[in-house]
Amino acid sequence: MENPAIKIITSLLSKRKFNNFKRNLNEKTIIASIITTFLLIIIFYCSKPYFINYNSEKNILEKKIKNSFKINTKINGDISYKLFPSPRIEIQKININFNKSKKGIFLEKVYIKVSPFGITNSKDLKLKKMLILKQTMEIQPDEFKNYFRYFTLNKDNNIFSKNSKIFFLDEQKNKVLFEKVYFNEKFDKTEHEIEFKGIFSNKKIKFNFVDKINSEKNLKFKIPSLGVSLNVIFDSPSTLKNTTGKSQMKLFDSILTVNFKAKEKFEIYESFFRNKFFNSKVDGFLTFKENFFFDLNLNVNQINLRKLLLYYFSPGKSYNFLSSGISKKINGKFNIYIKNTNSFIGRIKNIKMFLVFENGDMKIENGSAILPHDSKVNFNILHSGSKKEKFLDFSLNFYSNNGDKFFRKFNIYDFEEKKTSLALDGRIDLFKNQLRIKNAVVDGREKLSKGDILNLEKNFNEFVLDDGVLGILDFFKIKKFSKEISK
Repeated sequence: MENPAIKIITSLLSKRKFNNFKRNLNEKTIIASIITTFLLIIIFYCSKPYFINYNSEKNILEKKIKNSFKINTKINGDISYKLFPSPRIEIQKININFNKSKKGIFLEKVYIKVSPFGITNSKDLKLKKMLILKQTMEIQPDEFKNYFRYFTLNKDNNIFSKNSKIFFLDEQKNKVLFEKVYFNEKFDKTEHEIEFKGIFSNKKIKFNFVDKINSEKNLKFKIPSLGVSLNVIFDSPSTLKNTTGKSQMKLFDSILTVNFKAKEKFEIYESFFRNKFFNSKVDGFLTFKENFFFDLNLNVNQINLRKLLLYYFSPGKSYNFLSSGISKKINGKFNIYIKNTNSFIGRIKNIKMFLVFENGDMKIENGSAILPHDSKVNFNILHSGSKKEKFLDFSLNFYSNNGDKFFRKFNIYDFEEKKTSLALDGRIDLFKNQLRIKNAVVDGREKLSKGDILNLEKNFNEFVLDDGVLGILDFFKIKKFSKEISK
């Protein structure tokens, strides 16, 4: 039996401890304890994925990626879990395939954000967003259609890229590189938006696609430093197989307004192309089925041909195709009709020609025009060559029923023949700025001598081609040449 004195002492001690505890227990202590306990629970819960052996469950994660993002993947590297800056899975050496592409896109590393709930094992992981950060990706040009279909049709994908590089190899195995690529998708109940930004050839580019649910779709593309922009509005029922809509494109101070419909081929109707030198109606079609090809009609309402050519194709322009060449990917033809235009020889009427692009060559076929003083000209021109040499091959047939009046335009007053003709075949070397005449026949029977041809070449090179082929559009150069040969 316990001593009563001990009971009294024990009671006093217990009461003192309780009072001390009670005295130290306040509101701040309680809040701090609750927060600490809560944080410990969260850290413990979020740290659980660290103990999952992901490398032994790659197949499970590949299936979850397919279900979550609708893409096929093959994981060849290690898989780990990162808690900061947000819960995510880090995957190394992964191949991604969109819509059963023949060749996937290889990435050294990707991150996949996961939900902080239900992460006790691989099967319970809830994948939220794929992050591609500071990666270099090679894409395949022949898979562009698959990429576009995936990002425009799938509503469940959620992929984000930042500060990455994207490149592909063209047909000549040259690398086409996009740097500082930013890519993001946004979803809500009313629309699906895709945003792409990057740098190509030191120029910033922007791409934006907005798909409004059960409404129209809008595509915008810009290269601000060049003043290039494209705005396309697709009608609500449009799909990749059957598309209708309208677009407006600004390119080098020109505006192209297009109404289109596309099924097997891309048809253009009631469309216009205009700038300060040129105004034309446009119709025809384009096709992308096998290779890019176009067949377009240009019914030109107004044109200042000399100013147009001097502005866009003078030697000082960086995009002067006369010396730099034409891409082999541009294949097709323009059927051009110009009702009339002014020139240094007077008004030229009913200009007709086929402008044909074929595998890097450009040619004008079946060209014809009615000139002043009951005169006419037929012509064909071929622009061809390689990077080291460029040529304009031409054939020209001129007819006039008032030759004496026509040649007065060139200060030639001693020409007495009314009816006259000239057939001329030759070549202009665009790098050397030299004319070489292969054949010249006057009035259908008189062939110019070798001496006359050499004299023509010498004076034409000296007075007309001294600054380049566009000298043929300079009236004063032509007059100097005419005066010299008429001596």
